[in-house]
Amino acid sequence: MEHNYVKENKFFFKIGELVEITGIPSNKIRYWTKKYKELANQLRSNSGTNHKLYHKDSIQIILEIDKYIKNIEILSNNENINQKLNNKLDTQIKVSEKLKRLRDKLRNLINVSL
Repeated sequence: MEHNYVKENKFFFKIGELVEITGIPSNKIRYWTKKYKELANQLRSNSGTNHKLYHKDSIQIILEIDKYIKNIEILSNNENINQKLNNKLDTQIKVSEKLKRLRDKLRNLINVSL
């Protein structure tokens, strides 16, 4: 879905407009602007005011950063889940081994008493 701002062939956007277009909160956009030079390079100062303007290419960059971060979060969550499953499996294996040893000891005790 293309937003009206993009349809108007605007080249520069205020941060509030970027928030409206991308759905990304302004604090994230500001942080990403400091962190990622690709986005910082899109930033322009509006002469005569303190408003910073982002080039229209910033929209795609912001959406790509968001997608990248979400993918990292998904991968991280998958790794955490796999680690938890592996820990549970290790615990089950240890319990199973202990039960086998206990069974063998009981069999030996039964055989000795007969």
